[in-house]
Amino acid sequence: MIRVLVADDSGVAREVVNDGIKVHRNKRYIEIDNVDNGRAALDILKKKQIDIAFIDINMPGLKGPDVVAAMRETKSTDCLAVVISSNMDERAEAMLKHFGAYHFLQKPFRTEDVADIVATYMVMTTSYPILIVDDSATMRKLTRKILENSRFDFEIAEADSAQAALRALSTGKFKIVLTDFHMPGVDGIELAGSIRDLSSKIGIYMMSTNETTYLERSAAFVGISGFLKKPFTPQDIDTIMHEYLDINAPKFGKVRDMFSFLARDKKAS
Repeated sequence: MIRVLVADDSGVAREVVNDGIKVHRNKRYIEIDNVDNGRAALDILKKKQIDIAFIDINMPGLKGPDVVAAMRETKSTDCLAVVISSNMDERAEAMLKHFGAYHFLQKPFRTEDVADIVATYMVMTTSYPILIVDDSATMRKLTRKILENSRFDFEIAEADSAQAALRALSTGKFKIVLTDFHMPGVDGIELAGSIRDLSSKIGIYMMSTNETTYLERSAAFVGISGFLKKPFTPQDIDTIMHEYLDINAPKFGKVRDMFSFLARDKKAS
């Protein structure tokens, strides 16, 4: 079940959002709460776990950014917050980004725009088998924690060497690999080449603490999907997953190139 909150003092806007949500009712059971003010929205967020909240920025009683800010203290701390308005000033944008809002829909929007966001949520909450490859148990534990704090849902497994990783990958189960570069015996670049021999569809992301320019170019050459320089965050994982799954980037998401040398090349040109 998906629980959705629609909070807007405009009946027309609520109707458009509801029509977009209902596009997916043949796929998942969806429960919708509609309110016309910020205080009522916050009351619902406190009473039940809401999965997606469409919140108008300008509402009577309590403004949308204030509702999003207060969401951390409710049952809906992991809610996908989508703010809606005809415009958004810099102060509201900064506040919404700080408190973890996901996306912005500018009025007037279409039912298709809302339907796309609900579809994105369903993709994000699908479980993706992912393999962490690192010879350090401490780093595997840390990486697991970062994945668990991502907006995406993962089925996480670990391997302590390239050989163990290839045995796990031979089952055909895993869709994504996060591999360290520095490992005894076979390093991450060599492992990536072997993975590409198995499949062109597996997402391969390399992790390293070192200066990465040379490594990144070598990684790109062998077909690695992207590079994560340690330390990285759950927001970095969200970004690479949007890229891997070809999902439109959200307004408040972290912006990053899959390889840092691409950003430097853009600046140089």
